[in-house]
Amino acid sequence: MSEQPLTTEQPPEESMSFTDKAAGVFYEPSRVFESIKKSGVKTADWFIPVLVLAIVASVSVYVRFSTPELKYQSMQIAEQGIDKMVAEGKMTSDQAQLAKQRMESGSSGFEWIGVAGALVATFIFFFILSAVWFLVGKFALKGNLTYSHAMGIVGLSNWIAVVGMIIGIALSVVLARLDGGLNLGMFTSMNVQNKGYLLMARIDLFTLWSLFVVAVGLAALAGKKVIQSAVWVYGIWIIFTLASVYLFTGRFA
Repeated sequence: MSEQPLTTEQPPEESMSFTDKAAGVFYEPSRVFESIKKSGVKTADWFIPVLVLAIVASVSVYVRFSTPELKYQSMQIAEQGIDKMVAEGKMTSDQAQLAKQRMESGSSGFEWIGVAGALVATFIFFFILSAVWFLVGKFALKGNLTYSHAMGIVGLSNWIAVVGMIIGIALSVVLARLDGGLNLGMFTSMNVQNKGYLLMARIDLFTLWSLFVVAVGLAALAGKKVIQSAVWVYGIWIIFTLASVYLFTGRFA
């Protein structure tokens, strides 16, 4: 009797579950994105983390307005901005006084506007950021990426941002500082008019971590080395950070 040839085919690797992806992005992001490359991006991969981040961002705004010390600091910063406009001739003293009165009388209204704004802004920023990394992966790295791939990369990296924001909220309450978080700005006095402080406040552990996850995702889906995608990811972040601080006085960060 002739012997039957041995089969060496391996069973197809099962796609990772939602919880495996959410956990794996913290300790094994390359495996997560390799799974996405094979099985595709599911809506839950990006929608759920973005929704959670939007909710946490809204809670952060609410905490700022509901905690007396943090609310006072917010009002002080807003008043400093108005005083600066007066000094620059963009607003008269009477207009400034009226603006401050309206701000104080309508502070509760601003609170809910801020909460709703955080929800909407998180999703808008997500779609814009996905477009940026799609362009980087498609044209700079010359990978076979789709916009859906970019959404999966940004969405999953948002789990890092969620943890960072929760820790930031806790530090803000405990330390009574609006800039609560693991950033270099926490080691200096908080002065939002100082560009040096604004720059240091952007150098945040969780921001750098989430950017690394994005770089890993782009590398995996574009078939490139992580160092190649990291140069683009961190380079764009550095350019945006410097522009937001030195060209736009940090207003867009």
